Amino acid sequence: MLVDSGQCMLDLGQPERAHQLIDEGMALLPGARDKTKAVFLTYEASSFLKAGEADRAAAAATQSLALAQKIGAPRCVTLVRELSPGFKKFTGADGVDDLLERVRAT
Repeated sequence: MLVDSGQCMLDLGQPERAHQLIDEGMALLPGARDKTKAVFLTYEASSFLKAGEADRAAAAATQSLALAQKIGAPRCVTLVRELSPGFKKFTGADGVDDLLERVRAT
């Protein structure tokens, strides 16, 4: 519910509140919902990327990718892979080069 509210806040152009709600919602997810968490992290990465916050986007995408690989969730890996072209204009920003390398290795 909190994550959904966060997504709505993103749509309303209130990214800071949105990310707060998304983070709170993800923290409440039990371990059995790791796939859901990986998907939400990808959504969060996408919103940070759209806002030009490449370092925060890379951190969320890297976390999503690691979690997806750990639990064997290829759809989540694909979601991160689909984001990677958007990071290319931010090479050199904190975490971006590492993320792109990880994506290439998948």
